[in-house]
Amino acid sequence: MALWKSEHSPGYQFTLHSPGHHLDLPVLIATSAAAGLLLVWLVPLPLVPPLLGIVSFTVAVIVALFAYYSGADRHAHGITPWDVAGVFALIWIGAGMFSKPEHVVQLFGHIMMAQ
Repeated sequence: MALWKSEHSPGYQFTLHSPGHHLDLPVLIATSAAAGLLLVWLVPLPLVPPLLGIVSFTVAVIVALFAYYSGADRHAHGITPWDVAGVFALIWIGAGMFSKPEHVVQLFGHIMMAQ
C-alpha cells in the first residue's frame, strides 16, 4: 500500500517537457487531413467509406502492435501511440457505419479486377 501511495503522489511525478511535445496534435491532425484528402481525390466518392474503413483498421492494428511491442505507457501525458490506435479504430467503426453493403462489394470487385 505504501508503494502505491508513493507512486501516485503528486511529488513522485517528474517529467521533462520538450518544446516539440506541443506539436504532436497539430502534426497528427495535418497528416490525417492530408491522407483523407488524398483518399477522396484518388477514389470514386461512393467507395471512400469502405476504403477508409479498411485503411484505418490496418493503421490501427499496426500502431497498436507498435505500441504493444515498444512498451508505450497508456497513462502518459500527451498523445501516446495507444491514443492514435484508438482514434483510427474509431474512424474504422464510423466508416463501417457509413458504408453501404453494395459499395463494399463494388470495392472488392475493383480490387479483384486490379489483380
